[in-house]
Amino acid sequence: MTVNITDKKQFLNWLASHESFARREVSWILNYLATHETILKNVHIVEHAEKTPRGICIQTNKHVGNPISLFLEGKVFVDSDQIFHEIRLNWKEPLYLECRFANSWENSLFLAVLEDNPFHRWNETLDTEMTSKVADFFVKEDIEARIAELYQQIDDALENGDQAQFLSLSSEVNQLLEQKALVLD
Repeated sequence: MTVNITDKKQFLNWLASHESFARREVSWILNYLATHETILKNVHIVEHAEKTPRGICIQTNKHVGNPISLFLEGKVFVDSDQIFHEIRLNWKEPLYLECRFANSWENSLFLAVLEDNPFHRWNETLDTEMTSKVADFFVKEDIEARIAELYQQIDDALENGDQAQFLSLSSEVNQLLEQKALVLD
């Protein structure tokens, strides 16, 4: 998925003007990125920037920790001058930017530019309980779809006076209803 540069600019400008940071250099860097399209086309807004070969994490005053961190090949840098020069000198390289701010998942500008992190995919980090719930959901959906199909076939059997077919289909529905009850437990 390629994110429109205009959308990235709009989000970064919004972030710099609507959120407060412990260091003013964070806003400067955001403004620098927003005003340099050649750099911005290589910026990918992701989560877990620390998992990328070249990532930056910025966070507002509402978050604990460094307001800006650069992750470069497994090393962490927090000096804003050093971070700025890394951005400026390596502008052709992909840069993965993580933006931590309150209610980010409710912000349409953020959601419009958020990309899947190729170095840390969210769906590969689900815990076993969540994976089990998702699998159970799909099993339940399949059972419900099959039951609906069987009810239609039962109606057809009744209209045709086919008692054997009716009994066979009814038995199958009962088995599926029992199976569905087990999945819901």
